[in-house]
Amino acid sequence: MAHRRPLYTAIAMLLVVIALNAMFEVVTVDGDSMMPTLRNGQIVIASRRTGPVRRGDIVLVRRGRDILVKRVAYLPGEELAPLDRPLFRQCSDFFEKGKSADSVRVPASRLVVMGDNRANSDDSRRFGPVPVADIVGRVTAALPFP
Repeated sequence: MAHRRPLYTAIAMLLVVIALNAMFEVVTVDGDSMMPTLRNGQIVIASRRTGPVRRGDIVLVRRGRDILVKRVAYLPGEELAPLDRPLFRQCSDFFEKGKSADSVRVPASRLVVMGDNRANSDDSRRFGPVPVADIVGRVTAALPFP
């Protein structure tokens, strides 16, 4: 029986890796768009079982073949603050009209995501609100070193 112990250990380790892969996504931050919160090269761990996303959460967003690390700025159905509206002028077709003539609302089932480093971030200001379904997970931990 002792000769089978390494096999059982290997199988148990494989099952743990599969379970962790189903629950978590590990990503390396690429670029400075989330500075100063997250640095280029820093590793983040995101929970795939996110539940409802909240404003301020740092999330992983699938954009084509890429996974972006961004912060949720607006939730579905929320109106953009007057000071933020000019930031989204180039992608205004993606938003809905709000209650007043000059108000703009995030469409249902979509989120506005932005990088913390606003001067150096490719985010919803360029490509519009992202589908909630494109959220891969919520960042739950970041390793303190790149």
